[in-house]
Amino acid sequence: MINRTVIGMVLFLCCALATAQQSGQTLPQSDTTLVKALRDSSFEYSYSDPDRAIEFAEEAMEISRQLEYKKGIAGAHGDLGYAYTVKGQFETALVHLDQGIDLSRSIGDSLAWVTMLNDKGSIYKSKSEYERALEFYFRSRDLCEEMGLERGIAVTLTNIGLCYFELNEHEQALEFYQQALEINETLDNNASLAIIYNNMGLLHGDIGNFEKAHEYHSKALDIRQELGYTLEIANSLNNIGRLHMQQEEHEIAINYLTRALEMNNGKDQDLSSIIHENLAKLYISTEQLNTALFHAEETLALSKEFGTKLGEKIGYELLAQIYEALGDYENAYLNQQKLTAVKDSILNAEKTQQINELQTKYETAQKEKEIAVLEQEKQREAILRNVFLAGLILVGIIGILVYNRQRIKISKKRVELENTRLKEEQLENDLEFKNRELTNYSLHLVQKNEMMKELKESIEQIKKNGKKGINKKLQKLENAVDYSLNLDDDWKQFQHYFEEVHSGFFDALKREYPDLTPNELRLSALAKLNLSIKETATIMGIAPNSVKTARYRLRKKLDIETEENLTEFMMQLEKENV
Repeated sequence: MINRTVIGMVLFLCCALATAQQSGQTLPQSDTTLVKALRDSSFEYSYSDPDRAIEFAEEAMEISRQLEYKKGIAGAHGDLGYAYTVKGQFETALVHLDQGIDLSRSIGDSLAWVTMLNDKGSIYKSKSEYERALEFYFRSRDLCEEMGLERGIAVTLTNIGLCYFELNEHEQALEFYQQALEINETLDNNASLAIIYNNMGLLHGDIGNFEKAHEYHSKALDIRQELGYTLEIANSLNNIGRLHMQQEEHEIAINYLTRALEMNNGKDQDLSSIIHENLAKLYISTEQLNTALFHAEETLALSKEFGTKLGEKIGYELLAQIYEALGDYENAYLNQQKLTAVKDSILNAEKTQQINELQTKYETAQKEKEIAVLEQEKQREAILRNVFLAGLILVGIIGILVYNRQRIKISKKRVELENTRLKEEQLENDLEFKNRELTNYSLHLVQKNEMMKELKESIEQIKKNGKKGINKKLQKLENAVDYSLNLDDDWKQFQHYFEEVHSGFFDALKREYPDLTPNELRLSALAKLNLSIKETATIMGIAPNSVKTARYRLRKKLDIETEENLTEFMMQLEKENV
């Protein structure tokens, strides 16, 4: 597990002294000292009691506004953003951070700007929006480099490495971790060194390099024990226990995980949930199902209390698995239903956010078009009025006739414009409806194939544990699942919806690249919709790694560079062939 709060605290403390020394507004010492004290209290309570931290930050905000102390206002926005992030209220946090960034940038407070950019990146990382997170982390790193803030550079490089780690880009993650490690070793920054060692241990464990993983986790644990950081010690013990789980050293793993649970003692609910999750998985593998059931229930309860949907998903998965192994099929089925509901809510939240973003962009573009049309109308009407006045003065009655004629033309033009606008609105509504059909059908395919895969995995598990008499029937059911996953009817229906929205796309693609196979045409369409690797793999019925390989081969056929965005390439191809 990676302790995100410690990383944020390190960056804050790195910038605090320099921020205090940076020139600002001239105010009475007592006033600025009070604001600073309130902000320090807010940060101190931000993780242990975020509600109290919000109270301190709001009081600092109120005093700063009365004093018209812009630096204090910007800083208070940053403190509120951090506290709301800890509470999991990301949208509220982003509003405060955006206001803080704008204000700190306008008054030239670059250090506060850096801190809030980093905090904003951490929010998007928590939401698994890693591309957005990287955008803010790289901006933060660049500003730190401009100011020569070595500690800030190291913390931001660590965050960048974390994003690449979550994206399974292990080589890039290791590259950024190594850069951060070199800076921290030069600065003799033990707290940050422990974080880097911990992250590198996780990375090496995931790629199966267990000897290296043990080495880095041991270094992290030694530093944290020396510093006396209780939560971080618990974090390291959990990670070492997880490493022994991966090596199937069950007794040693149980020892480390139990020590981690005792050390944490419920202080960090997120960490407690993860430790219980690891213990549940461990006891399942050793067939101690009643003990596993206890830890699975703890994982679910803590995740619900902390408001972590991913933790809820894991909890229901574990409970369904344990009840099935116990032969309690009723409870297994109930937990499987709850698991499906949680998955749907996660997926729907992600899709709703994407749709809302697209809707916002669309509405903004429409408003800009309307403003442009109104401006043109105003200019045209002004010209007509001038012509009318000149004609009235010069020719009198002729001018009146001209005016009437122009008024008729204007009226007719408005009717034509209104008819055109109504037609355009109808076309846009039709396109929006087809887009919704395409999005809903894509979502249906992902959910359907995920359920088929889960059913297949359940069949495989029952076949392993079941009697020979039912294996033939299960094999027939498994064959039916494989047949359902590979049906071409789903693709034909998807292709129908796709071509209604993007007519001519496949023709243009075949015309430009006639050697593309049917599967490569499918992959191109899914890339055009900007679907993730996981979603693409689910729809195509293949593994995520196979999708990466297929994309690589497709890039070679399309003769595009590795760093070029495949989705943007498909969109540009469609534009050029409209």
